[in-house]
Amino acid sequence: MRPARAGFADEFLQKTMKPIQHWLMQKSNTGTVVLLSVALGASLAGRWDRPAPVGAADRATAQSEQHAALSTLQDAFTSLADRVEPTVVSIEAIRALPTASADPDGESPPSVEPFGDSPFGGSPFEPFFRQFGRPGPQRAPRAGGSGVIVREHGNEVYVLTNHHVVDSATRLTIEMQDGRKYPAKLVGADSRSDLAVLRFNPGRALGEQFVASMGDSDHVRVGQWAVAIGSPLGYDSTLTVGVISAKGRELDGVSGQKDYRGLIQTDASVNPGNSGGPLVDIDGKVVGINVAIASPTGASVGLGFAIPVNRAKTVMEQLITSGKVRRGYLGIATSPANRELSDELKSYYGVKGGALVENVSPDTPAANAGLKSEDVIVGVDGRPISNFGDLEEAIQATTPGKRVKVDFIRAHRPESVYLAVAERDEASLAGKVRQGRAPEQVAPATPNAFGFAVAPGADGGVTVARVESDSAAEDAGLATGDTILAAGGVPVKDPASWQKSLTGAGKGSLVLKVRRAATGQTAIIVLRQS
Repeated sequence: MRPARAGFADEFLQKTMKPIQHWLMQKSNTGTVVLLSVALGASLAGRWDRPAPVGAADRATAQSEQHAALSTLQDAFTSLADRVEPTVVSIEAIRALPTASADPDGESPPSVEPFGDSPFGGSPFEPFFRQFGRPGPQRAPRAGGSGVIVREHGNEVYVLTNHHVVDSATRLTIEMQDGRKYPAKLVGADSRSDLAVLRFNPGRALGEQFVASMGDSDHVRVGQWAVAIGSPLGYDSTLTVGVISAKGRELDGVSGQKDYRGLIQTDASVNPGNSGGPLVDIDGKVVGINVAIASPTGASVGLGFAIPVNRAKTVMEQLITSGKVRRGYLGIATSPANRELSDELKSYYGVKGGALVENVSPDTPAANAGLKSEDVIVGVDGRPISNFGDLEEAIQATTPGKRVKVDFIRAHRPESVYLAVAERDEASLAGKVRQGRAPEQVAPATPNAFGFAVAPGADGGVTVARVESDSAAEDAGLATGDTILAAGGVPVKDPASWQKSLTGAGKGSLVLKVRRAATGQTAIIVLRQS
């Protein structure tokens, strides 16, 4: 039986590896390359007895074919570097000199100079560099980053970068790959998306070879090649290679009001200074704008993040056209835990996915159209919505004033409304954060199976009186003072109706609709018994 199995292995390899190697040879000049490790053959053949030793001529042929495959991949990366690196620039941003305050003795404190130029100055990573500070003469703070040339109009050249690279800069300088430097002006910046566009005039047309080719981030796949190009730690024209390691990443709370959602994750080495530079695919097309890293040390550990280029293109076009970004707004919100619906909530609402509406602000398009808490939006103008991030992308990309069709599920029934999208006003929204009331002091009660106790509420309902540590209620985010509005879809009007809902839950899970004591906002939470 063993010789037969060895013969099968040989036949399998003949039918798979040889055609692939032949295909690679044919594709050597196309720039589209797929490399399969030659170790595949060894691992497969290792399952059977090795065939008879091959001759020197066969070994030489095999080595030649392997070398050709590796050379093809190498040529693809060197060709990519030749095409893309001229489109990538370094950016120096000089900020105003801070005013030193005198100490009680009347002497000014010594200034602290960052350890070299801080590539992420003004970003979440700035404290990392400041911890290496040293006394020295005070000078204007400098920051560095990267950018990518996205358009040329006559002698005007436009560069896309991150907002945090150029934020508060009083002077901007662009340095190209060949060392030429030009003063740059800010065309427009958008703090929410963390994107900005600069413009400089080299005195002559550069040519299309200096303008990056923009890709389609909607078709990026986990596992495909990813190449980051930029100026990490001040080292210009640095190219690193990896793969797309994940999609749809969220970095909540990283930096103020910046919207770091739906990011592309890569293990291509990204360090401070790569900010604003491109993440490109094997064809040299930009699929993302590098924006952040996750690291316990401040250096690359293989967790880099990029803004999808399709989002960047939308923002870029508005910045170039008008210098600012106008975003659509519906007036609905959901909690971070429910931005992606859990299996329990999908089953509870009878959907395969969608954007759960937890709160509807008054006098907004959503409220005026009749949308309510616990509606699940599944489509906008024919575009499928599978989570809250999809809804944000669809609405924010909609021109304010445009009328759209919103499809949603209410009480397991499909419904639709038409509404006109409003313009999002960041300053106004920031001032409308509702403050709830402080939790009322209530008498202790016996915790239930989910690990919390209730007491009669002031308005006739029930209020959470105590939450046990390490309980299902604590895991779900339930807090003392929260008011339970409904349980399992049934309104909770008094302690008796609450007890009935709790008994009906048995030992499974229970979906609660609550009003948060801290904010006054509605939230949908899932309690799961362990």
